[in-house]
Amino acid sequence: MKEFLIKRVRTEPSSNPRASTGSLQVDEEGIIRAADDTAEALFGYGILQMQGLPMVDLVASREDNPLAPPLNDRLETGESALITALHATGYFFTINIRRSLTETDTATSQTAQIRPRQGTPLDTRILRLAEDSAGLGIWEMDPDSNRIYWSEGVFHLLDLPPGNQLDPEHVLFYFQEHQARVRRAFLSCLRRGEAFSMEVPVLTARQNQRWLRLTGHSLNDGQRSRVICGTAVDITARRADAHSAQTWKYRTQSVLAASDDLIVIMNPELEIVAVNRAYSDAFEAVFGITPNVGDQLQDLLEDHPDERRLYNRLWERAMGQEGFCVEMPLIQSDEKLPVYEIQFNRIFSPDGELLGAAHVGRSKSAPHSEAQEHVHYLNSHDPLTGLLNRRELLQRLSRALNVVRESGTPHSLAYMDLDGFSTLNARFGSGGCDRYLRALSSMLINRLRQRDTIARVASDQFVIILDNCGTDEATKVCHSLRDAVAEFEFDWRGATVQTTISGGLLPLHLEQDASPEHCLSLAADLCETAKTTGPASLSLYRPRAGIDDETATREELAQLMHAITTDAIELHFQALRPIASATWGDHVEVLSRLHREPRDDGGSYSELWRPAAFMPLAERYDLGYALDRRVIARAIEWLEANPLMQPRLKMISFNLSASSMLDEGFAREIASQIQSSSFDASSYCFEIREAHACDYPEAAKHCCNVLREIGCRIALDGAGVRGQSHRLIGELGASIVKIDETLMQGLASNPLQVVMVEALHRMATLSDAVTVAPFIEDEATLKKVRELGLHFGQGYRLTQPELLNELAPPEKTATGRTGVAGR
Repeated sequence: MKEFLIKRVRTEPSSNPRASTGSLQVDEEGIIRAADDTAEALFGYGILQMQGLPMVDLVASREDNPLAPPLNDRLETGESALITALHATGYFFTINIRRSLTETDTATSQTAQIRPRQGTPLDTRILRLAEDSAGLGIWEMDPDSNRIYWSEGVFHLLDLPPGNQLDPEHVLFYFQEHQARVRRAFLSCLRRGEAFSMEVPVLTARQNQRWLRLTGHSLNDGQRSRVICGTAVDITARRADAHSAQTWKYRTQSVLAASDDLIVIMNPELEIVAVNRAYSDAFEAVFGITPNVGDQLQDLLEDHPDERRLYNRLWERAMGQEGFCVEMPLIQSDEKLPVYEIQFNRIFSPDGELLGAAHVGRSKSAPHSEAQEHVHYLNSHDPLTGLLNRRELLQRLSRALNVVRESGTPHSLAYMDLDGFSTLNARFGSGGCDRYLRALSSMLINRLRQRDTIARVASDQFVIILDNCGTDEATKVCHSLRDAVAEFEFDWRGATVQTTISGGLLPLHLEQDASPEHCLSLAADLCETAKTTGPASLSLYRPRAGIDDETATREELAQLMHAITTDAIELHFQALRPIASATWGDHVEVLSRLHREPRDDGGSYSELWRPAAFMPLAERYDLGYALDRRVIARAIEWLEANPLMQPRLKMISFNLSASSMLDEGFAREIASQIQSSSFDASSYCFEIREAHACDYPEAAKHCCNVLREIGCRIALDGAGVRGQSHRLIGELGASIVKIDETLMQGLASNPLQVVMVEALHRMATLSDAVTVAPFIEDEATLKKVRELGLHFGQGYRLTQPELLNELAPPEKTATGRTGVAGR
């Protein structure tokens, strides 16, 4: 066995002359048998990964092989040599290598003994091996120096290169919406010595979803915290197993609930694992006790010894042999009870372990009579319209929620209420309105698919479960039904009965863990809020809108409606400045600010209402398209009033909301206005957010195609937020790529963000698109953007937002001088 001592050689003046020396032990066949942690780090290999590698794989050529002559001869004499080595990632570097003078060919035979480690220092390779195999990392914080130390395991859990310099706020970013919770736990541990343990999701640097269990403990000296430390353990696999188990539980429950057969599953100890309602009802009717999951068969039949012995024999036989079938009533002593055909089958795990057996009993009695079927129909349907009633709706809604939880298939719930129905009732009476409701119900049924569910839950309220229908498609369906109801006319005694309908739309995947009653109540609240915005309105549930106080929401909604209906919109602009090279002409983005009504006390608001505050509200209540229409129309009017802008205006861009994309007629309407404008269509640009394009892909493509057909430009806004920019640039035909705010903030100090921004810039360049770096707020960010070569910049460091009128060019006066009109 030969031992080689190696040390990296650097030519930089600032390199450390005292670089650590690593060790490699190589056998006579040239195979590496041992490597210390310094050698592993030097060559870029993980723990124990170098063992078994040929030494020749670590060098650049045969001349650099320390086992081949003449280099081997030099090393045998005790000389050292410089050779070119090959890193695991593929690059070459120089090392100094020499033979160790210590003999390692023989080993002293010792008797193995086990001792507690106690104060013996732990080999760092053992720690790394433990972290890799267990999926954990160790962290430590010194309050005196305010420094946090990580083991390599923590870096690996967050998909970060070991040794990367990070600040605590950057680390909290990976915890997304759980940042405040993690921060509170750390502060409590630091200040009061409170230990913590929590399970939290993280989004790693490579955009991987991962679940971690974070623990923290305070090690103190009795007076103050000396240090706090803890672990981070990857529990993603365990959570996935638990989710899979829960999914199978829901599937089992759904299958059991959907069957009228008597189904029960027992484990080998004859304990009930699963049971359906049909079996429970039949068992209770016969034995006077309700069987539940966890009950023992012996305990349930304690008062029926004959049946207990019979069922014991049947279940023991079911556990010990292949499936068999018997015909018998549930209890032998009563001949009047129905006879069941009962099938027993064993259940095994994938490893062949016996998990239990299943009992499926099917009645051999005659089917239900027509009278029973009629009673069932009356119990589940509305007598006036023939639609389902509330009770049957809740049962089907429960099954729909189970499907969403199990398979992730999107379902949506629409709660719709006729506008002004009480007025119709007073005018046409109950007879006319009842006939109108029946005719309207038939029309709604014909416009829905056969697999959809529609129910009447109140005199003028309908609820629809849209099967396998996501948010995008469900919104289109609701808009279609809204238009159909508005156009529907019913003749009654020479008069026309006609009204509109408003609704609330709840995508069930957003509340999949809620009860059917809660979902129905939530959809009803959305519908009520939609009616406050006016007739024929639709309110879409958006849980991330950040609006919790319903009273405050309604007040803000009234302010928003006032601004839209009274055109209390003030247009501003912010210029885009060229970064890579000088470009002539104006490139601007239109911004909107809203004026609010005076307060109840007569006072006025000191600041204009900004988009960050009112857009979530507009999106939630489907008002974004109305606001976008007014902003774009006002901007086009302003351009027509300033014809001298034509030679210098190169681009004027507008942000489009999600509701504008989802409105099928929006793009056509805007395209018609632009075609009527005296400005070239290529000067208009419309920004589509990457998140919206991912959530509503078909609507985004339709909107972009309509606008591009007339020559408008498309910008992909928020690029990088979903990691789909490479696909969306081509699908949307984007000629401008606007980097997301989260990638721009702290760009100068975060190398990972620099890599992502550079990658987006390269993708855009290859697609013949220009890049825009928004939110440039300081000199450091501007310098980094210049280094990366992005084309345009935007932000307070470059330009401040101004009133749109400030963009107007100076007009020539009668004397030939220039001046601004109105000044």
